[in-house]
Amino acid sequence: MSKEALKHYRMFIKTCKCLFRSDKVALDAAKIRVRAEFIKNKDVTDKEQLKNLFIYSEETERYLRQNVVQATLVGENTYRVQLTSDTVLEKNTPLPGEHHPNSSACA
Repeated sequence: MSKEALKHYRMFIKTCKCLFRSDKVALDAAKIRVRAEFIKNKDVTDKEQLKNLFIYSEETERYLRQNVVQATLVGENTYRVQLTSDTVLEKNTPLPGEHHPNSSACA
């Protein structure tokens, strides 16, 4: 594995460890999947194809870091969500037919 590929691999594993730190099953599954993807592309030597794979790797790792969270059931219909400083929080859009007191109605 090239130095660049190893850098991306380590970045993925670090992100997985952070995201799934309290879920060994999910962490192990993520590690297996990441390793399989890198092994699948181990024989790629074309510079353009490698560049595209590294871009894809960076985008995927960033998406995981910013959009995937772990939730733990702590009571009936109650979950504790583990957010990180990288988690992107966006305003939720109400589902059709739902009314939320702090939302404005769209016509």
